Amino acid sequence: MEQKTISHVNQIGWNQSAYQAWTNRHGTPKEYAKKLIANPTNAVAHYLKFIGEVKGKKIANLLGSKGNKAVSFALLGAEVTVVDISQENKKYAMELANEAKVNIKYIVSDILEVPDDEALIDLDVVLLELGVLHYFVDLRPLFKVVYDSLKPGGQFILRDYHPFVSKLVNIEEGKMIANGDYFSEEIIEEDVAYSFLLSEEERANLKKVTIRRWTLGEIVTAISNTGFRINYLEEEAGVRWAFPADSAEGIENKMPGLYTLIAKKV
Repeated sequence: MEQKTISHVNQIGWNQSAYQAWTNRHGTPKEYAKKLIANPTNAVAHYLKFIGEVKGKKIANLLGSKGNKAVSFALLGAEVTVVDISQENKKYAMELANEAKVNIKYIVSDILEVPDDEALIDLDVVLLELGVLHYFVDLRPLFKVVYDSLKPGGQFILRDYHPFVSKLVNIEEGKMIANGDYFSEEIIEEDVAYSFLLSEEERANLKKVTIRRWTLGEIVTAISNTGFRINYLEEEAGVRWAFPADSAEGIENKMPGLYTLIAKKV
């Protein structure tokens, strides 16, 4: 299946009820903005240890969804751009920025087809995070966009769900079952990520998205082959989002749940 076809399907998926989902999760943009203003480092704390001082830096959050990371960076003094395929995401993000009294630039576009007059250039940092790579059937064009948008010495930060969990492990009734296929290259349909935030009635007519999950080796190789120098790879313990709060399993803290990769343009 071609990337353009997949992107079109996923754009439909992400333009259904995303605004309502984020409102259900975080409150209205006005309500959420108050929380970000009160503690602007909270949503981006994991990244600050890699970026350092963000004031005055040009940062892009690609596939930046509802804009909470972008608004947090803007509150800390960065010049921030978001590129995302969903108009619904933009609506929430721009209202959030307005309520927080900061400016962010939000481009609604397939990241592989950003218009020339909106081209991303000379960025200090590009951030990709939490459930975005699986929307691409070839990672190299995506990472080339990232590479080309950074200035020399610019930093690429990737944080995502660990393939061990996303490809191999399923959680059923608080129990871990390894019944997936880590090496599968299958393109599959799946519920849109925000669907669990909606009521049963709101979920009833949601269209699915199309994804292809990647191994950690495939991801590292694609980044390296793009020209980046990979400086850091951290595998983070914990799959707490998949286990009930009262789970006695304990194994979620003995297996990787997330990873963070840091690379530089050389």
